[in-house]
Amino acid sequence: MKNWSRNFLVLLFLIASSARAQELSDKEVLKTLTVENARDKAIKKALMFLESAKNSDGSSGSHNRPALTGLSIMAFLSAGHTFEDPVYGDSLARSLRTVLGHQDASGYYGGSDNGRMYGHGIITLMLAESLGMTKSPELEERIHKSLEKAVGVTIQAALVPKQLPHAGGWHYQPDSHESDLSLSGWQLMSLHAAEQVGIPVPGNVISNAVAYAKRLTSRDGKVGYRNRDEDHPALRGLGLLSLAIGNQLDAPEVGAIGEKIQSDPFQWEGRWVFYRAYYDAVGLNRALPKVWEKYGPRMEKIFIDHQNADGSWEGPPQNNEYTEGGPVYVTSMAVLALTVNRHVLPAYQR
Repeated sequence: MKNWSRNFLVLLFLIASSARAQELSDKEVLKTLTVENARDKAIKKALMFLESAKNSDGSSGSHNRPALTGLSIMAFLSAGHTFEDPVYGDSLARSLRTVLGHQDASGYYGGSDNGRMYGHGIITLMLAESLGMTKSPELEERIHKSLEKAVGVTIQAALVPKQLPHAGGWHYQPDSHESDLSLSGWQLMSLHAAEQVGIPVPGNVISNAVAYAKRLTSRDGKVGYRNRDEDHPALRGLGLLSLAIGNQLDAPEVGAIGEKIQSDPFQWEGRWVFYRAYYDAVGLNRALPKVWEKYGPRMEKIFIDHQNADGSWEGPPQNNEYTEGGPVYVTSMAVLALTVNRHVLPAYQR
């Protein structure tokens, strides 16, 4: 069997490079066949940066630490590193425990750092992705209880009475009577992910959120922040993801958004570049995978070409995110966009 395996490996390599195949050792053949591609190298460097940038308590960032720590944890999970990982596992568990300490008695995560419902949605999504990723019964129980309480806050916020233009969505505070699509996206993803791991969510909360997103989408593919017929490039992918979560991939808006994204492709310039990359990747990969196969490599190359030597990213020209969110935010969002093809996180699986 050992000789057969070696011959098979050599045969494969002969196909790729017959001139040198017979001169290579088993180790050299295996190295050639398993070499990392540029995207994998970029992801590895980015994770090394995120690990090096942690604070002494395992948190990340200089402000809005619980939310940024949750985003950083998701970056590691999306790349396939769990709390049992031999390299990052202990550090990830420490970071998670730090985040868990910021939930208040009601279940809300947006108060301790003024992350508001943005922070709450990000952390709730991270908890849903973390469930089942540890062999520690104590930590698993803490994640489950915290996730249930956090989901409860999100559901109650969805049930606050709102006029039709805002119905189904969320805004900055749990008791808000208004909504915006950007903030609502994190809540919808977190509830969808929670459902995927067995946390009950009322069906009408999901369907109303999808209907809210659809109302903000024009037939020509424009996706608005608070009003229909606005055109926010960073939210187009979220529009696709929302329709996919709602099992409405046959809706005409899906093709229209896809065409809009392709006609105005991702580039290294302007506001909300990282936010757009994240939602373009998640939305296209989930709703229009054939489009993503052609669109994704261009985005990957742009990120690879602009990555710093230490694995982080900075903001492109006319960008606001690096100044507002810092290196942990932009690097985490870049990793989440670059890892979408791995289909690790249940919220993004087709």
